[in-house]
Amino acid sequence: MKKSFGFFWCMVCLAVYVSGCQKMEPPVKGEINQEAVTVEFPEYYEKAYDKLNFKTVIVVPEKADVNGLERFTAKRAGYDMNSAYDAFFKDREVKEIHEGDVLGDNGKMLKSKHYVGTNKEYFHINGESLTFSLPFSNYILRCVYPESGRSRYNLDRYELNGELKFMSGEDVYEEILSVLNRIGFESDMDFIPSIYAMDYKILEQEEYASDMYGNEDTSKYKESWNDQDSCYYCFVRQKIEGLPLYYVYGNVMKNVEACYTGVEVIYSEEGIQRLDIDKLFEMNPSEEKKPVSLLTLDELTEKVESQYEMIISDDVFEVNKMALYMMAQKNTENSYDIFPVWILFMDQIQMDGGEEIRTLWGTLEIPENTAFLQILFDYK
Repeated sequence: MKKSFGFFWCMVCLAVYVSGCQKMEPPVKGEINQEAVTVEFPEYYEKAYDKLNFKTVIVVPEKADVNGLERFTAKRAGYDMNSAYDAFFKDREVKEIHEGDVLGDNGKMLKSKHYVGTNKEYFHINGESLTFSLPFSNYILRCVYPESGRSRYNLDRYELNGELKFMSGEDVYEEILSVLNRIGFESDMDFIPSIYAMDYKILEQEEYASDMYGNEDTSKYKESWNDQDSCYYCFVRQKIEGLPLYYVYGNVMKNVEACYTGVEVIYSEEGIQRLDIDKLFEMNPSEEKKPVSLLTLDELTEKVESQYEMIISDDVFEVNKMALYMMAQKNTENSYDIFPVWILFMDQIQMDGGEEIRTLWGTLEIPENTAFLQILFDYK
């Protein structure tokens, strides 16, 4: 039996004893542990405490230099709006144009433009984020529910790294990179793609639409499906210093989901049907990188365990996976701090009338030299 909960975020202060000081302060730029320690991480790790057990797979990208990671300040990466318009809307008949100003991540106002085509095409640009969509993509969005915490989740119905007849997934990814470069994003950006092959037969089976009252509305369904409707759904996550990027979208979407990425693309044999770009980052050239020393697994698990030993219950927590990411976090200077984090996934084990109940959790640990611990509770 597994209990299902909502989603909750909590920050827990932790005395880290940096430089012998027990007073808790927010992260300080330049606060670096000068003692360089070489660490290695195994593929599997076990350790037992009173309330917390580690029987965990360790996920660290093979090419990541865990002893050479750095913390630095970044800004939102931008693109050229004219180049983007030429790439996506130049040859389309425009029905409506809406213009305005929006506050950008750098604290300055950005020009925002919305275009609607006569064939129901949609295009939004502001120099930081971008959305382009053709009518066909609306049908696909009614067939794919990629958030694992939602009741209609079905991304696992489609084949990850599958191949379709009209084009290989690898060629689709290369085309996405070409488009990003063409509209002005730096060519040295690194990414990790997750590309799903969407067979039209499964799309037809999974199609679901509802009316304003939440009732199924079959009038919105595609009239018929055929082989030409098969397409790719691509989730492209930025990679920094060899590690996948983690970002909390809107301070709400805190799950580590395949779908919470900076670039999303629906690609059919007719080309790009939908493109969403949001939250890509580039380092501020005037900022200096600062080295980060990661804790050993024994040190890290002791600090995590110190939080759980204070829980007044008989529950036991079992960590089954730890993954190393780079996190982007907005600071007070209209830019972003980029730093390595461990994301831990665990089960909360309860006994109920002799029956064992497991609840999936996730924990996010910020490295020692930031002098505090954040914990991400991810109930499913």
